[in-house]
Amino acid sequence: MVFENIIILFKKEMRSYFNTPIGYIFSGFFLLLLNFLFFFGLGQNSFWDLKSASMEQFFLWVPILFIIFIPAVTMRLWSEEERSGTLEILLTLPFHDFEVILGKFLSAWLYIGIVLLATFMTPLTVFLLGSPDLGLILAGYIGCFFIGGGYVAIGIFISSLTRDQISAYVVTSLVCLLFFLMGYQPVLKFLGADLGGFISYLSLSRHFESMRLGIWDPRNFYYFISFMGLLLTLNIYVIRGRR
Repeated sequence: MVFENIIILFKKEMRSYFNTPIGYIFSGFFLLLLNFLFFFGLGQNSFWDLKSASMEQFFLWVPILFIIFIPAVTMRLWSEEERSGTLEILLTLPFHDFEVILGKFLSAWLYIGIVLLATFMTPLTVFLLGSPDLGLILAGYIGCFFIGGGYVAIGIFISSLTRDQISAYVVTSLVCLLFFLMGYQPVLKFLGADLGGFISYLSLSRHFESMRLGIWDPRNFYYFISFMGLLLTLNIYVIRGRR
């Protein structure tokens, strides 16, 4: 019964992505910008400049572009419900709080996964031009999917704290950027070895980087699942406070 409720809410949210122009505009702009940066780049690191059948630069751009695009996906998840007055109706329905939150979160996460799958033409092109490492490409996609889930968890939590979508977008972008930079080497050098090591472990980018390089350490999966679980739990307390 619990699973059925989550599915009902999941389908409702998924329809909002594909029955409105927003989902198509987001995915189209994301794919266009990602492929432009990968193939033509900024500077001398583009696919054509490097002349290498590798998707390393592609997977370096994805988490950065996610910081711009995922807040646009998540900003409406709670903020729009409150602004339009449907939040009260939703909370009076016979659903548990965690069912509502999981339905919203899983729909946004799967939507990001579908957008990633829509980039299949990029690895196909690379395979036609050379012999890239299939294992590294799969590892890169899995890493992107999990760091995307981390960003979505941040976004849905912050969306529950405000009724203004613009505020939700800006704050989510800044928090996602913070968790990304916490694993950035120049920042860690500034913090020193001990503090930098601790801060780095908390960052999303460090665990993404391990997965992108094909390091199958279960601690990376445990970190991402724990990170998402913690934010969704905090989200439950915020929603319960509004009942």
